[in-house]
Amino acid sequence: MRLLLHICCAPCAIGALAPLRAEGHDITGLFYNPNIHPFLEFRKRIKALKVLCESDPLRVIFDESYGLETFVQVIYRPSRPERCAACYDERLRRTALVAREKGLDAFTTTLLVSPHQDHESVRVTGERVAQETGTSFLYRDFRSHHERAHEEARRRSIYLQQYCGCCFSEYERYRDTTRELYRGANPRRGREEGG
Repeated sequence: MRLLLHICCAPCAIGALAPLRAEGHDITGLFYNPNIHPFLEFRKRIKALKVLCESDPLRVIFDESYGLETFVQVIYRPSRPERCAACYDERLRRTALVAREKGLDAFTTTLLVSPHQDHESVRVTGERVAQETGTSFLYRDFRSHHERAHEEARRRSIYLQQYCGCCFSEYERYRDTTRELYRGANPRRGREEGG
């Protein structure tokens, strides 16, 4: 089957490519992720995927336009499940339309590699978008490949991101940490002086 694979990041691409290739699919990748912020994080993920493609040749369509405006319009929702569902819809709809435009048989996504994604929401969204666009969605649960993919990315020195990509997921990832907090030159002295 000629398959368009939506790619969220290089490590998840590693996790999806081996099982899809084992099934005999002819794969083209699509990097379309207006959700990834900040801008330098977006560039890091594109670069990581290009590094992966140097050692593991894959045809990839790169949408390198920074999608801040699109993302803000799409995810303006009050709750996490609604925001994530809207984000899934945006990325999978674009993937389905590109698959149809290129005459490919179906589409799928590397979002199905991560245990941190809402798989049921991704599956339901993919199936709905496929029906609405006249395409086919290939659902596979790639979560069992997640750890191996991350180990492989580390082995190849490919960038491993620390959060899903959006500003909300970055906040959720780091809000309970002390990372990057300023503690002052002498924290004890500040307390003694009432600071």
